[in-house]
Amino acid sequence: MRTKRGRPHEHPRVAILTLGCAKNLVDSEHIASLVEAAGAEVCADPARASVVVVNTCGFIEAAKQESIDAVLEVSALKEAGGLRTLIVTGCLSQRYGEELKRLLPEADVLMGIDPEGAARAALQALGLASPPVCNPRAHRLTPRAWTYLRISEGCDNRCAYCAIPSIRGPLASRPLEEVVREARGLIESGAREINIIAQDTTAYGADRGPQELHELLRRLCALDGDFWLRLLYTHPAHYYDELIAVLAGEPRICPYLDIPLQHVSDRILKRMGRKVSRRDIERLIETLRARIPALTLRTTFMVGFPGETDNEFRELLEFVEAMRFDRLGAFAYSQEEGTRAARMGGQVPQRQRRERYHLLMALQADIARELAAARVGERTRALVEEGARKDRPWAVARGPREAPDTDPVILVRDAPRLKPGDVAEVEIVGSDGYDCVARRVEIF
Repeated sequence: MRTKRGRPHEHPRVAILTLGCAKNLVDSEHIASLVEAAGAEVCADPARASVVVVNTCGFIEAAKQESIDAVLEVSALKEAGGLRTLIVTGCLSQRYGEELKRLLPEADVLMGIDPEGAARAALQALGLASPPVCNPRAHRLTPRAWTYLRISEGCDNRCAYCAIPSIRGPLASRPLEEVVREARGLIESGAREINIIAQDTTAYGADRGPQELHELLRRLCALDGDFWLRLLYTHPAHYYDELIAVLAGEPRICPYLDIPLQHVSDRILKRMGRKVSRRDIERLIETLRARIPALTLRTTFMVGFPGETDNEFRELLEFVEAMRFDRLGAFAYSQEEGTRAARMGGQVPQRQRRERYHLLMALQADIARELAAARVGERTRALVEEGARKDRPWAVARGPREAPDTDPVILVRDAPRLKPGDVAEVEIVGSDGYDCVARRVEIF
């Protein structure tokens, strides 16, 4: 690590660039909160900052390249003379620390996943002392009305294709009371939607005994306030009866589940180390749809895993067509060094991976448009993210069936009074591609 003690700046500003997933965003919020508590300004524009923190992603090849490109782009500001210190942190530097020291000499400070360390380095460069006490989520990088709540770190699943356990370590669930306390603070600060995240949310508590996500959800649902909860990043092998009962019975929990399935071929699932069979997946979906009315299901599939045959890919397409998932994402397998899959025979050519990806997403595009059109006449509560403007006479909102950052939105027409953070009842009157078009009925 290289760092220089700076003199206090007249207007100390720190910009934080976050690459990758919502877990990284929470780390960036911790960095921002500490920096702000010490008296520095957190800004979005690196060109206005004396210090820039790049919080990197190292999950797959495309994410790694995006992180490196971001570092190089920011480093150009140093050459222009405006930027004093460049700090690189996060998953990429955790995974490739020594190599990055050689590849990115532009970085003044290079460290792994260490939000507090990144904040201290930024403050040191500005000549400011670290704050003795700070609410770790005092500064939020999401809109005020919604947020993420991370309940654990790391992962014990050890899927054959995934480098996350080697980057973020084994499962480490946060203490239940600590999570509840943080959620209470988020609600008191204005959050009306809390999205629960982890590498595997359904494994919560398994590192210290039985799974206890159901108990955590009950405690969160009992908090005071006007809010709803959404459960993301669940694993199909880790659902259990008490959890499903809470999901079906608590009105504060959105009837929305994110269950990355990755594949449905039994042979590929076994090679992946997913701990489920196709029949297990089908039973789970059947149970969830029967127990939770109007359930919205989101999933993710991987195509081109080593050894995947044309017949197994067709099996996946047929499964997607039959199941009609409300939301579906996909990515082409990335051969990540250090994983079991990287050493497997039968690596699918990259061109074939891309072709399969496009075929799967084309199929889902048709399904998604049909499902959006079928929602005409539905009434739903919607959380407003952007108000109407002169050049865009509709508000942008999301309901319980739309997760932030990944899903389509609801476009609310003739809604000049709606502002960010409002919750309104809307009626869906049409669709625009994947998005739904609605009219406002009532503001709560």
